[in-house]
Amino acid sequence: MRIGCAVLLGGLLCPSASRAVEAHADVVAFVGAARHHIGQRVTIDHCHLVYTTEEEITCVGLLPRDSAGDVRMAGKLLIRVGAAESAGHRRALSQCAGGSLHQSCEVSVSGEVFDASRSFGLDEARVMGLREAAIHWPD
Repeated sequence: MRIGCAVLLGGLLCPSASRAVEAHADVVAFVGAARHHIGQRVTIDHCHLVYTTEEEITCVGLLPRDSAGDVRMAGKLLIRVGAAESAGHRRALSQCAGGSLHQSCEVSVSGEVFDASRSFGLDEARVMGLREAAIHWPD
């Protein structure tokens, strides 16, 4: 019995590779805190891909429908897909190029948090993003 408990506790205390490498967060909760995670690798869930281009993708977080049934946006992140993720990027280009909120474009995205403000000529951290990102499609 004691050996079994020691093995179980040892397994719980030792960080697994997935827990040690990156944190998971819902995009709605993460958008406001992203600037505190610059340089960290994260996985963002419930990311709706819109306005996909060859250079970047916009990920929006959506709040639950309001009483009138309207969808409200909670924030957005800029996604710059890594070179090794060309298949996922091509799929995003074919399915999520416009501003429509198709269910098929709700994904998880992993990448390194960065401040994209400078690429837009902004001084403050107002445009946050994930670079070297990988798109995780639900199917």
